[in-house]
Amino acid sequence: MDRSTNSVLWSQFKGGSREAFAEIYSSHIDSLIGYGTKFCSDSELLKDTIQDLFVELWKSRQNLAQPKNLSFYLFKALRYKLIRALKLRRPHESLSAATFPDIDGGISRTRNSVEAEVIDKEMLDAQINSLSKAISTLTKRQQEAIQLRFYQGFTNEQIAELMEMNYQSVSNLLYSALNRIKKNLKSAPAFTAVFWAAFQLFV
Repeated sequence: MDRSTNSVLWSQFKGGSREAFAEIYSSHIDSLIGYGTKFCSDSELLKDTIQDLFVELWKSRQNLAQPKNLSFYLFKALRYKLIRALKLRRPHESLSAATFPDIDGGISRTRNSVEAEVIDKEMLDAQINSLSKAISTLTKRQQEAIQLRFYQGFTNEQIAELMEMNYQSVSNLLYSALNRIKKNLKSAPAFTAVFWAAFQLFV
């Protein structure tokens, strides 16, 4: 969904359109769930938090400003609410963005994400599986950065804001993650070359 479409939907939503609100929800719910599961293993908590997020959006819609990037706005709001909820559940632990539980199962494989942009659509599923397995070997911080950059299309500046890091640290994190992925894909040299050439454009 492009920025102009989001802008129109947001204006309609602020005006009380339930149809626009439903469209915002339906067009972002899958990516929000996918992102949330990267650092919250409690599916019920994640579901409740996303529900609370949208309930709050509806109730406060008239006072909300037009976000420059709606997806980024929703991701940031969800991340903040999940961190707060996890802190309440574990008040005696020092919880920060760097201490989220390990990602369970790695980044989910989707045809409409980084694989679809990097790999020719007719490449074998085995190659996609190789990429998913390579990503699953990364640290949780590296996986989150990869998820935000290549699956959600956020800029390094936006990732720095979301993950509470500086720009150079994000660039270093992505570069080290891509290097590790490259090493894990050595068994498929042609695939690795395509992957690496495409990703180099973003770092």
